[in-house]
Amino acid sequence: MKKTLLASLALALGWGGTAFAQTEVDALRYSQIGVTGTARIQAMGGAQTALGADISSLSGNPAGLGMFRRSEFTVTPGVQSVNTDASIMGSRTSGSNSKFVFPQLGVVLSNRKGDSDASDWRGTTFGIGFTRLNNFNEKYTSYRTQSGELDPTLVEYFTDLAIQNGRDSLSLNREYRDGFTTLEGLAYGAFLFDVEGGEYYPLERFGQISHREEIRRTGSQNQLDIGVGTSYKDKLYIGASLGIVTVDFSQEVIYTEAEGDPTTPFTSLEYRDEFNTTGAGVNLKVGLIARPIDALRLGVSVQTPTAYTFDDEYQRIINTSFNDGVESAAEVPGQFSYRLVTPFKATGGIAYFIGKYGFITADVEYVDYGDAKFKEDDDFSSGGFFDDVNDGIATNNKSAVNYKIGAEGRFEVFRLRAGYAYNGELDNGSSYNAGFINYKYGATKHYTLGAGIRLQQFFVDAAYVHSQQDITYAPFVSGTSYTPYSPQGSGEPAVNIDRKQNSVLVTLGFNF
Repeated sequence: MKKTLLASLALALGWGGTAFAQTEVDALRYSQIGVTGTARIQAMGGAQTALGADISSLSGNPAGLGMFRRSEFTVTPGVQSVNTDASIMGSRTSGSNSKFVFPQLGVVLSNRKGDSDASDWRGTTFGIGFTRLNNFNEKYTSYRTQSGELDPTLVEYFTDLAIQNGRDSLSLNREYRDGFTTLEGLAYGAFLFDVEGGEYYPLERFGQISHREEIRRTGSQNQLDIGVGTSYKDKLYIGASLGIVTVDFSQEVIYTEAEGDPTTPFTSLEYRDEFNTTGAGVNLKVGLIARPIDALRLGVSVQTPTAYTFDDEYQRIINTSFNDGVESAAEVPGQFSYRLVTPFKATGGIAYFIGKYGFITADVEYVDYGDAKFKEDDDFSSGGFFDDVNDGIATNNKSAVNYKIGAEGRFEVFRLRAGYAYNGELDNGSSYNAGFINYKYGATKHYTLGAGIRLQQFFVDAAYVHSQQDITYAPFVSGTSYTPYSPQGSGEPAVNIDRKQNSVLVTLGFNF
């Protein structure tokens, strides 16, 4: 048996226990935001920093609230689907998940002064709005077969884990009696290996072994913004908003191995990992928009780090099927609370208006993902339990420059829109190293289209957003792909994931 198997899936999917599962990837999940806002803004790639007069300004650049001349209510329903293609050793499988969503809802109340009022400050606009920042829904399944006589499988991984952790029969039997709290204890309780006289014996299997892994993720990240904006001489717009962020993320991993050889008592095993986290955080945004001439707008906004509190719940179960029955072992359900601070963001934008025919707008955003930090729940100062994880975040999560560009064409009451957004790779390949694993996220590209009709008291906008990203996860030794588990130096099995998200949304707006 090969020794020192890499704990890759344990780190990638939380197999080490949730209390020890926070990694650079977890910090990134809640730091990286895609295309958000109303259908109008999403149809232009999310570019809005210099634009203003849209309720999306609450979560983008609150200075845009100062451009409202009337009060407005908007609601945005939509349908969102996520498709993933996973390839492993020449085999390719697909998964999909579709949901009805509400990516935006809100109201602004404008107290605009009349044209007869000669004061420099032109009034104040208040707003409150809901925005969906991230959709975590996805599902994919991978399959493969291997020779049980030649290649280590999950059984050898668990056995080797017991060796690495110095587990003897006394400690394993104690865990069997008192309640399972470790992976090797679960495997021992499910009869996947045995220990006698200091020797370790993995469960005997022969012939072809088939593997199946299914990963289901659900949840979302949402933000409620409360903001205010004002205008000075209709040349300078100033605004601020408070963001209250909520997170709900669940993941279920179901991994199976099956053998068809009738000469061994083993039939199959199923490993099930269930994980759920909920969190809440707060941030502050401030912004400016300058209009030096009627055709040109320049905007800038900054967002403070978001301070989160998370509560995790987790449990793992192993079921082993034999010719004469099933042996099961279930981990004692666990809970863990901690804090996370995601990075500061700065965004600059420009919008140029071509008379009554429309405009072109663009944004550039800077985020240093290496500034994210985990903290213990009872101590908001850095250091302590999460020192190693935070060092990994600072080392492996680099800064990124993201950009968005969009355009709107106008003809009487009709609008046509298009855009593109790019969430960049992080320094030559977006490599996030968690323990023995390299996580490589390619750039996320968003292609957007839309149309709208603007009437005196009512407007409707529609948008289509197509997002795509190539994700590769790999053992540190190979640096190429995602791997459910892998013995040291083998570089297999490797999974490459092609993720595509499609959104269709409609904004209904009412002026009053």
